[in-house]
Amino acid sequence: MHSRRDFLWILVLAYCPLFPGCGGESPAQIVPQTENTTQPIIFVNDHTAGLEIARKERKPALIFFSVPDSTGSQRMLETTFCDDEIRQLAEWLVCIHVDGSRESALCESLEISSFPTTILTNTSGTEVRRLVGRQTTEQLAVQIHILLQVMAQRLQSAVLR
Repeated sequence: MHSRRDFLWILVLAYCPLFPGCGGESPAQIVPQTENTTQPIIFVNDHTAGLEIARKERKPALIFFSVPDSTGSQRMLETTFCDDEIRQLAEWLVCIHVDGSRESALCESLEISSFPTTILTNTSGTEVRRLVGRQTTEQLAVQIHILLQVMAQRLQSAVLR
């Protein structure tokens, strides 16, 4: 028996090609969004708790590692994570923010040496993709779309078995 969350993943797979970055177009074909001044996505500020939430809710995670003195980190917090497209995509993820200046042991254990770094995980918390450096809205959206599409395809295959 599959849950409502499983059904939602199948819907993501069905409708994913309608969104930029999901239907195989290259990032150059995506029309850039204008910068937005809305509030950023809501982050869980505890790495362990965030991954536990992701496992319980059977959602992938976006883990954003930053430090206060990184211009790229601040720019992503002020623009990329405030963009409407990223905010909508974030509803499908558990978003975790790690302050590298406070969590140096965690950063060292995960081999995070450059900020900002964004890690995308599957629903079990395993790293799927590591994005080092500042990501624009378009770059991050493409990577999230790919992650969601792959996960939806895997779920659909499991449901059809």
